[in-house]
Amino acid sequence: MRFIGGLLLIALIVIGAGIATGFIDLQKTQDGRLPEVSVQKGALPKYEANVAKVEVGSRNETVEVPTVDVKKP
Repeated sequence: MRFIGGLLLIALIVIGAGIATGFIDLQKTQDGRLPEVSVQKGALPKYEANVAKVEVGSRNETVEVPTVDVKKP
């Protein structure tokens, strides 16, 4: 795998050097265009979910809280 990567890197360096020095001259001979794509009507999948019912509310409660006495020695 390293060998193939090394060969590709060397090839890219040689091609880049050829373009930079003028040995390789690239000329565009034809304009490009995007392919024509036709899109037809589609549909999303339908889902049905049964979930639990949650009721939110408030109520008054009386809670006994213990008292704490701290005495210094």
